[in-house]
Amino acid sequence: MEAFPASVALIIRALVVSARWAGRSRQSTLEEMTAAAETSRVAELEARVATLEDIVELRDAHIEVLESRLGEKRPRKPYPLTERLRIIWLMEYFQIPHRRLEKTLGVSRSSVRRWLKAFERGSLGKRYEPKEPVNKTPREIAQLIWEIFQQNPMWGKERIAMTLWGLGIFVAASTVRNILRRPRPRRSSPGLAAAEGIKADPRQIVARYPNHVWSVDRTRVWRWGLWPTWVLVAVDHFSRSMTAVSALEGPNAGWVVEALEQAFVRHGPPKHIITDQEGVFASDAFRDLLHEWNVRQRFGAVGKHGSIAVTERAILTLKQEWLRRVPVIRGRDHLSQLLDDFSDYYNECRGHSTIGGAVPWVIHCGAIWERPDREAKTVSGLVEQRSFLDVRVTAFRLAA
Repeated sequence: MEAFPASVALIIRALVVSARWAGRSRQSTLEEMTAAAETSRVAELEARVATLEDIVELRDAHIEVLESRLGEKRPRKPYPLTERLRIIWLMEYFQIPHRRLEKTLGVSRSSVRRWLKAFERGSLGKRYEPKEPVNKTPREIAQLIWEIFQQNPMWGKERIAMTLWGLGIFVAASTVRNILRRPRPRRSSPGLAAAEGIKADPRQIVARYPNHVWSVDRTRVWRWGLWPTWVLVAVDHFSRSMTAVSALEGPNAGWVVEALEQAFVRHGPPKHIITDQEGVFASDAFRDLLHEWNVRQRFGAVGKHGSIAVTERAILTLKQEWLRRVPVIRGRDHLSQLLDDFSDYYNECRGHSTIGGAVPWVIHCGAIWERPDREAKTVSGLVEQRSFLDVRVTAFRLAA
């Protein structure tokens, strides 16, 4: 019955209807016999006998129900299913009002109402029925969490949770943590909302759409652990997508201008660009580039850490989650390949908490993104894995 709730409800409904019909037939028979008793003494005696038999049958049913409860120790056990069905039959057959149930059959009105509601739901009407948690994480999702963790052991609970959001599955970060603490089971548009939710400083530029505001910075990376190479990083503030990550051939402003111009050609120029007050970003060549592309420049605070925090966090992610996992950067070509892979991973595979767990390119391209509901516990498509061998990172996403 538990496996077929609709069948349970149908059977109970048929039982109630049949008991009600039988009770009405019995009542009409008694009324007919009482009416006929006025014309004949024999008919009167037959009507009295039928009435007494009806009373005795009700008393026997009452005794039967009460005897089933005698000798039990408190607290009382729930009525078995057969007794519950028997009580419902008697109630409908003898047309017993709900207010007289406790006096007639020794059962409270609340119990009978609970049984009837449970039967309508398709359950068996027990007092304490085991309930399936609404937000229970299925076994296959727990296995997927473990697989993601084993492929990327350096990822935290939030990174794994956002990866699952990208697959259309909602799992809270705390749930990921709890699943990873237990043994592995065996097999059997947020960007705009996030921007509007920021209480900006009067002098702060808030990104309203893709390519509205970029921030740009440089960082040094060591080839073979000895030779420094400058890397230019540019990030779009609205979508958090990385629009440029290029290894520069030299430290001067000319190489910075060339790399940034390639990013303008590839993605389109922003309306505003934020830099620190390093010499290459204050040079005439850099200002000429911005003037040519009609881009307005704004400087971060002098000597203040975090004045271009968006790009600084992206650089920290580049070094800690990516380049730090490479034992040796074997040359400029190897570094360029690592940076290209990081750009693909960061933009297309890595969820970002600032935009609600979405992948940056989804927001940058204007696609609609909604974080999965808490009840979303099934994979909505084929899961695609992309492995980056140099850094030993495996990304998970839905296949296109």
